[in-house]
Amino acid sequence: MIDIQAIGQRIKSYRENANLTQDSLAQKLNVSRQSVSKWEKGGSLPDIDRLVTMSELFDISLDKLILGKEKNVQKVVLEKSPSTHLNFWDFLAKYWWIILILLPLIGDAISNIIESFY
Repeated sequence: MIDIQAIGQRIKSYRENANLTQDSLAQKLNVSRQSVSKWEKGGSLPDIDRLVTMSELFDISLDKLILGKEKNVQKVVLEKSPSTHLNFWDFLAKYWWIILILLPLIGDAISNIIESFY
């Protein structure tokens, strides 16, 4: 169950922490100062668009604004890991010396195979 009084108290607290007056918050949300006062007293709730805007203004999550706490959500950070897959050109650039060593050996092996057919 959502506690309207508690949401109003949080709105007031976050507004004051942001050094905003009711009037300045009202201007940012395109509402009257009386609307902000009514929210803070628990007389009504702001619509979802204004809740989202307030969470952005106060730099908090909607959970924190509405519920007073963060949900237990793990933040997933994806980091690009170094690629272990080499394309042909990267392979050549990295292992050119191995190719130079193996090329004569492979050439000799192929010529021996061809000679064995004739």
